[in-house]
Amino acid sequence: MTAKTIITAVCGFVAAIMQMATAQVAAVHFSLKVPESDSENSRVYIAGSFNCWHAADSLYKMKKSENGIYTITLPVFEGVQYKYKYTHGNWDRVETAINDSDISNRSFIALNGKTIADSVQKWRAPKKEGEGKSPQLKHIDALKDSAAAKLQAKLNDMTAFLKEYVQNALQSEPSKRKHRLLDKKAEKNIVKTYEKVTAFLWKAFTSLTSEQKQSITAILRKEEPKGDFVNSFLSALNTAMEQKAITGKQ
Repeated sequence: MTAKTIITAVCGFVAAIMQMATAQVAAVHFSLKVPESDSENSRVYIAGSFNCWHAADSLYKMKKSENGIYTITLPVFEGVQYKYKYTHGNWDRVETAINDSDISNRSFIALNGKTIADSVQKWRAPKKEGEGKSPQLKHIDALKDSAAAKLQAKLNDMTAFLKEYVQNALQSEPSKRKHRLLDKKAEKNIVKTYEKVTAFLWKAFTSLTSEQKQSITAILRKEEPKGDFVNSFLSALNTAMEQKAITGKQ
């Protein structure tokens, strides 16, 4: 699991649980045409805000039909807008434009029975470890790796708490005492997880220049109406650092 995935999962965890309580589930069908250069055994995944942007989630692996079209039907929340992209199992092999440039996230509003037909023009060519990265990008990557290692244990704890909660709730006579105990454990875990996320962000921000901070601010103001702050912020951070790296080469 990547650092971006972990941070996105942490930030969206509580909101997702609250949304699940009232939303109705819709089934949305996707069909995807891939480049002819793809091998017969290519694995294709759909990743987005519906699965915390996991690039290789086995539950979101698409099935290849006899005509070469990949398909999947997703259970999502009715009326909610989602963003997504297609990958070959990691973000180094995400879909791109025909000229190898990044493309914007795809989006849809969930409606039961909706069918979406997409096509991938090209996949990003895999890079060698560290290729094209500036010292600043390498520093941020090191911070993300460190944060990811610390956050993974906390997310595992949250999953364990949720499992215990569900098991208790399914009993003929659920224990209110255990319910309250799990709530307290989860609350402490969420606070500690939040502190680790903000510690990573604080260290990351200290390495940014004034120009990069201005760039991120401008991107967030433009993206704010779309309502997907976490993904917009992470994208803005990457964009600002990549722009600096390119400028430094000129």
